[in-house]
Amino acid sequence: MKIEPSKGRLRIVATEFVPVTIALCSLGLSTFNLYVNYLKAPDINFVVAPYINHVVDSRSKNEAFFIPLTIINRGARPGTVLSFQLTVTHVSDGLQTSYFAQYYGLPNSAGATGDFFTPLSLNGYSSDSKTTCFYPQGSRIGTFFSATGDYEFQVTAVIANVQASSQKAIVQNFHVLLSDGMAAVMKTQVNGEYPYPIPVSTRQP
Repeated sequence: MKIEPSKGRLRIVATEFVPVTIALCSLGLSTFNLYVNYLKAPDINFVVAPYINHVVDSRSKNEAFFIPLTIINRGARPGTVLSFQLTVTHVSDGLQTSYFAQYYGLPNSAGATGDFFTPLSLNGYSSDSKTTCFYPQGSRIGTFFSATGDYEFQVTAVIANVQASSQKAIVQNFHVLLSDGMAAVMKTQVNGEYPYPIPVSTRQP
């Protein structure tokens, strides 16, 4: 009779099932932790604050927008924001103009520029907040942001992985409604700027 040895072998396999399962689960968790903590590619995005500032530079007379941005890296590896661009469109007539990130704003100041914009590097699982000052491409005196109505703002960030040569663009859109009351205030200002924080909306009015 050879039934008992067969049953014995079955009993041995059964007793080893639990530790083998635990070992495999531990291996899986270790692999997952390795990926999450060290190997996950940079996953950078940014969030626009609920307000922006409209400024007309007293020296150059160029129109500028100061936009507080929070940049977030949800990946394990570092990544870099190479540049920000801004396109503003007056929705009713389709006219638009372009701006680029030229300065960082000074802390606790609604309209003063600080250092020149430089690429912003983020470590894994980190974030940073910067007021980014967008100036027009080239010299353009006067204000595009002056007619009442809905304006669409499109901020584009060019992202690079510092451990690779690839780049990608991330886009955030929001809207600003320039009311008759706001336009009236702008006409009282020497430079034609709107001197108060301007609320933004993620939906078209």
